[in-house]
Amino acid sequence: MKIRATAPNRVDLAGGTLDIYPLYLFMDGGVTVNLGIDVNSTVEVETRADKRVVLHSRDFGQTVEAESVDALVLGAELDLLARAVKFFSPSVGVNVTTENRAPKGSGLGASSALLMALLGALARVTGTNMPGDTVIDWGANLEAQSIAIPTGKQDYYGAVYGGASAIHFGVKGARHERIPLEDGFRRALEERLVLSFTGISHFSGTNNWNMMKRYIDGAGDTVPRLNAIKETAYRMREALLARDFARLATVIEEEWTNRKGLAEGVTTPEIDAMMEAALKAGAQASKVCGAGGGGCMLTLAGEGKRAAVVAALESTGARVLPFAIDTSGLVIEALETTGV
Repeated sequence: MKIRATAPNRVDLAGGTLDIYPLYLFMDGGVTVNLGIDVNSTVEVETRADKRVVLHSRDFGQTVEAESVDALVLGAELDLLARAVKFFSPSVGVNVTTENRAPKGSGLGASSALLMALLGALARVTGTNMPGDTVIDWGANLEAQSIAIPTGKQDYYGAVYGGASAIHFGVKGARHERIPLEDGFRRALEERLVLSFTGISHFSGTNNWNMMKRYIDGAGDTVPRLNAIKETAYRMREALLARDFARLATVIEEEWTNRKGLAEGVTTPEIDAMMEAALKAGAQASKVCGAGGGGCMLTLAGEGKRAAVVAALESTGARVLPFAIDTSGLVIEALETTGV
């Protein structure tokens, strides 16, 4: 049996960091808004005739082999893959191959999307019934074990469901709301939203943990900034529902203003220069994806200004990443059956 699973990465529009447990409980709930995009993470799982396990990451050029599932070592290379395989514990050996299309350190939730794809493929191989919210819960717990830092959940929702999402967090847990995008509005978003890689990698786990610690400690103006981000996220949801580009520009700018004030290092002089160049070329607003500090940047171009904005960003060293809004979410398919 050979299974391929593909999951979209996500662009976070507003409310990032509010998806981290238990931060949203301290804040009496919150919402995160994102878009699933066709910059995908792909996993192939093939069963073997023996008990061996072979894990291979095309991105990192790393391979881990073990005589059996039980012999897999945790806390070493490709730890997240090993944890997922040990969790499902297939009765036969497997070859697992993974690949992310996003640049390393992109801030697009690539590792979480890859994990959703891996869990989906392993569930199919082992015959495990796993609804969307279940795979998200299990994935978040496995990733937290792997990186030993609290994780957010928004990345998983983008990967499983695709499209535009508002994920509401509160005492009862998380609730997914799909924001409808009719074809005309979706195409307009794809035309005016420019995604670029700044060339600066970041590690969101550390940034998010630092922000949560600052909230708990009451450091600086972290509490009012995060409360403002919460309110902006609700306005982002409303702007998408209203299909209002002027409001979108306003809330993207609000989100970025509040986020870069959370902590030193969320922005850099290089990022500021990229945003300024885009603004002069006709952009209406920009923000860095994820927790900030590098990775990808999202820019809303003015109507008819996309080409000029792209040229301006590339002139500053940013690499523009073409994308479309994903409408499928997690896709799992059988490639072949070997009788194993």
